[in-house]
Amino acid sequence: MKPDADALTRDDVSPTVDAGAANAQDGKAAPAAKAAAAKTAAVALPAGRYINRELSWLEFNSRVLEEASNSNHPLLEQLRFLSISANNLDEFFMVRVAGLLGQMRSGMTTMSDDALTPAEQLVQIRRRVAELVDQQQKRWSELREDLSRERIVIAELAELDAQEREWLDDYFMQHIFPILTP
Repeated sequence: MKPDADALTRDDVSPTVDAGAANAQDGKAAPAAKAAAAKTAAVALPAGRYINRELSWLEFNSRVLEEASNSNHPLLEQLRFLSISANNLDEFFMVRVAGLLGQMRSGMTTMSDDALTPAEQLVQIRRRVAELVDQQQKRWSELREDLSRERIVIAELAELDAQEREWLDDYFMQHIFPILTP
């Protein structure tokens, strides 16, 4: 009797060898057990059974970004979560998106376990990343206002006068630069 493919689980399709056959005196699995394992391994799971690895990672990063809006965290912790989210996204592009672009440029059309080609994955990634970046920018604007109310100002260099720039240069050279260099 053929199993219903929709009812299969990952355990149903992983090749296994009957314990009795594995313990045969010659140490080799019985031919019937090998054939059954090969037949089971050849069964394909239906589409939609797997979650795309790249899109799943973006959802994880979305949860990190949510922490930047969690009012139970102090403001600087919220800023830290926003920063982590942005850094994660940079790394995601340097590693994962670059890999998919390389696959696409090489003409690879092999589908991932979730039945998406590299090009299809990039389309979905582009859409989800646009949403994440919009959320990051919105939260950054909100955090700047919240921090300002607490007298924590994040200024652009162009907003500083000559005396403030000189103080900043001196502070950097005396306190920050020494710990950046060996």
